[in-house]
Amino acid sequence: MTALIALATAVGLALTLLTAAAPPATAAADLLSQGRPATSSSTENASTPASAAVDGNTGTRWSSTFSDPQWLTVDLGATATISRVVLRWEAAYARAFQIQTSDNGTAWTTVHSTTTSTGGLQTLDVNGNGRYVRVHGTQRGTAYGYSLWEFQVYGSGGGTPPGNGIPDPTTASLEAADGPLTTASYTVPSPIGYGSGTVTYPTAGGSYPGVVLMPGYQGTQENLRWLAPRLASWGFVVINVGTNTLTDDPGSRGRQISAAGTQLLALGNAPGNPLSGKLNGTLGAVGHSMGGGGVMAALRDDPRFRAGVPTAPYYPKVNFSSVTEPTFFLTCQSDPVAHGNSYAVPWYNSMSQAEKLYIEVPGDHLCPMTGYGDKAKQGKWIVSFLSRWLRADTRFSPFLCGPVRDGDKNDTSLVTRWMDTCQF
Repeated sequence: MTALIALATAVGLALTLLTAAAPPATAAADLLSQGRPATSSSTENASTPASAAVDGNTGTRWSSTFSDPQWLTVDLGATATISRVVLRWEAAYARAFQIQTSDNGTAWTTVHSTTTSTGGLQTLDVNGNGRYVRVHGTQRGTAYGYSLWEFQVYGSGGGTPPGNGIPDPTTASLEAADGPLTTASYTVPSPIGYGSGTVTYPTAGGSYPGVVLMPGYQGTQENLRWLAPRLASWGFVVINVGTNTLTDDPGSRGRQISAAGTQLLALGNAPGNPLSGKLNGTLGAVGHSMGGGGVMAALRDDPRFRAGVPTAPYYPKVNFSSVTEPTFFLTCQSDPVAHGNSYAVPWYNSMSQAEKLYIEVPGDHLCPMTGYGDKAKQGKWIVSFLSRWLRADTRFSPFLCGPVRDGDKNDTSLVTRWMDTCQF
């Protein structure tokens, strides 16, 4: 017995010493770069912007022109302590590059350097501080440019991520006409590729996703005017678009959605206007009727658009099975023009790779337009969907999935058909 007690005492002492000698656990590093403003020395084309490397989507990428040197920079919003950088290279990688930090975006400090990189997925432990972090390529590994699926910066500090300044949503706050953020408006002085544009944006600091609103046949900005301030007051920069002509077909409206998105991002990157610094590079779109068909075309053809809400969408004889981005179809039960069974439901069923939501409500073709339908409910659903998928804000998921939404889903006077891919 004495021997057992002595053994137990010795083991206990050893464990105590090991515990005392063990270093304290370090806090997990935060992903600081996702959704932040990104710039680059060049882009190969419009479908490979700098923002694609910090959007959290491994199916989109930044790529440069085919020359040395090139760089990609992300603005963390405030000075941060940088502990790790993850590079997910496409086939066009950097053989020689540096990871650099800066407080002002001008003077750079190198925290990692290599001349023998082989590309692929690289996780680099670094030690540095700065508001800006860039990967600076000095020698390409192929005859092409530099191309990154994702550029992820981890650490602590930095600015407040988009969405963190928005209070927890409630049914009452989402069904109110205005959300928690104060907004202002700005008229685009010289629209490029579309007819007209009015931007509604949060006046608070920070950068936000952009959303393009597109009207239907013979429609104007009035079509979706109700939605612009709702979205902006929940943390989006919203451009409400007028078309080149009132009779533009859905394909044309899709191209105009892309053009409006391009100009919105350009305004966010340019000094001297109210939108400067307001855009984080992520885009979504909402459209009615032919504008809803245009949303589907933008989701199919323009990888910058990460989520869409086609309302009473119309686009005959077109296949959208290749759309993989989250899509919310809002349709009208008594629609004689674009009934869900004619367009939205077949598209919904064919999109096997996308997160999807389908809600049919009472009303005719005009039910999603200004002055028609239950805007408290429609606004709640649209704000929640775009917050979930453009800001990755899971606080909004319960209003679309699970018990919180069931009061809406099971109210036959409010919803006549509901389908989804929950849990999102």
